[in-house]
Amino acid sequence: AARRTSGAAVTGPYGAAASRSQSAAVTGRSGAAASTVKAGTYTTPRGSTVTYGKAAAAAAGPSGKRVGGVSGVHVQTAGGQTYSKTSRGAAAVGPRGAAAKSSSSAAVTGPYGAAGARRSTAAVRR
Repeated sequence: AARRTSGAAVTGPYGAAASRSQSAAVTGRSGAAASTVKAGTYTTPRGSTVTYGKAAAAAAGPSGKRVGGVSGVHVQTAGGQTYSKTSRGAAAVGPRGAAAKSSSSAAVTGPYGAAGARRSTAAVRR
């Protein structure tokens, strides 16, 4: 198994930012798998805070191949409003065909209430 982690932080005239990245891989008799995670946060010059993250994974074995990932962002404005968006996707290929699915959702909150939306798609091939 192999693992790697790295990170960075910076402050400048346009705000501050910090990020982190981590990846891992393993290979064995039944197949192989790998994953990567990236995350960070930064502050804009006007005081908004943005936090983001992303993760991806892949695996291959005797029954087929799979891949998937998730990502998201969360924004907190200086005025108190929040914006969030997340998404995920996955795909698999095996001896009986292939399948894929993706979905995303978004939300907004503020002094006058909240709103949200969601979208999902799927496909199967034989």
